[in-house]
Amino acid sequence: MAARVGKYWNPYVETLSRKEIRAIQLKRFRDLLAYAKSRCAFYGEKYQSIEPADIKSIEDVRRLPLVDKEDLRKAQDGKDPFPFGDILGVPPEDVTTFRQTSGTTGKPVYVPESWESWQWRVEVWCHILWMAGFRPTDRVFIPFGYNVYVAFWEGHFAAEKLGCMVVPGGALDTKGRINKIIEVKATGLLNTPTYGLHMAEEAEKMGIKPSALGIKRMECAGEPLPPATRNKLEEAWGAEVYDHIGGTEPCAWAAMCGERSGLHIMEPFFLVEILDLETASREVAPGELGVAVVTPLGRRSFPLVRFNTKDVVRKGTDGCACGRTSMKIEEVSGRADHLTKVRGVLFTPVSVEELVRAEFPEIVEYEIVVQKEGIMDEISLRVEPKVEMAASALKDVAHRLGERLKIKTNLRFKIQPVSLGELPRYTLKSKRFKDLR
Repeated sequence: MAARVGKYWNPYVETLSRKEIRAIQLKRFRDLLAYAKSRCAFYGEKYQSIEPADIKSIEDVRRLPLVDKEDLRKAQDGKDPFPFGDILGVPPEDVTTFRQTSGTTGKPVYVPESWESWQWRVEVWCHILWMAGFRPTDRVFIPFGYNVYVAFWEGHFAAEKLGCMVVPGGALDTKGRINKIIEVKATGLLNTPTYGLHMAEEAEKMGIKPSALGIKRMECAGEPLPPATRNKLEEAWGAEVYDHIGGTEPCAWAAMCGERSGLHIMEPFFLVEILDLETASREVAPGELGVAVVTPLGRRSFPLVRFNTKDVVRKGTDGCACGRTSMKIEEVSGRADHLTKVRGVLFTPVSVEELVRAEFPEIVEYEIVVQKEGIMDEISLRVEPKVEMAASALKDVAHRLGERLKIKTNLRFKIQPVSLGELPRYTLKSKRFKDLR
């Protein structure tokens, strides 16, 4: 088979008109709804009064109630066939791949993939990697043991499908992974933002400039990637750093192109609604924050219809200098379940990361703690300096940080410096925000 060339993985899909995209989405949505109702007891009951043929517009789609993670848990808990329950869309013997959610917010959701559905997921990731400039000549290093979690498996198989050489680094420690990058002359990385920063920190300790390692591009997963963190990674590695957003249940549904300005929704693979944060009932305007509601349109083993991801994103517009016609989101702002009120002020942990990474290079790691002191909420920020600092210098950093946080978040933080190496380093999803109230 001839190698693909050009900036598009699939020129037809990536340059459809808005009218064509919407027509395909609505047709596939009707097909998915009919399939899910006939194959899954969960959907047969939930949508029993709604006929797929009646879905003729996006307004008709919004007549259907949302599905969330707790619904999926209830559909699986104690239900047959074990362990997938009433959400399984294929015969159990057709399941070839097992994944699950991390379980950080409750019992894991078990996600079955048939061979066909898994190949659909991999094809979406081919678009993601191709947009980020990965090509068959790349040697892609993935510094994790993938276990039952999905993103790096998707990235691995998609990179192979692109024709890249894939080098898994799961059994190695961080130093071993850096040495393996050098040994195989890797040119690409798939990792979390946190671990990308940690590898850069470790390389410096080894006397190696991360920018000298030869990595040309990095695709990040698992965490929000605010511009300040992306810039810090690009500066450290001398590489182009790309973001995407997805999850085990809905798959990867938006990603950056070479312009690195916002994320393209992977249309028409998905129908994505960006709905208001309060009622999740209306589409927000471009530039407004909303919660992403995602329907994967080509997946049958684990059908999802109007899944509330609880990811908070800023809606963008369609069109891009890259020529792709899909709608975009401007940024990923965090999780709805991480949006919280502290002393009456709406707070998101991403705002702290943006400030620390952009303005305080002296700080290598941090941790946010919210707790009750008497009847009052108190918010603290534990910060670890990059190198040993004199007490006066550390006090100055803490003071400046507190003042900048007060301006950015409208909250007064207790800044608590800690000693070198005291805060944890995360490999997969970081847990820098702790609400102990």
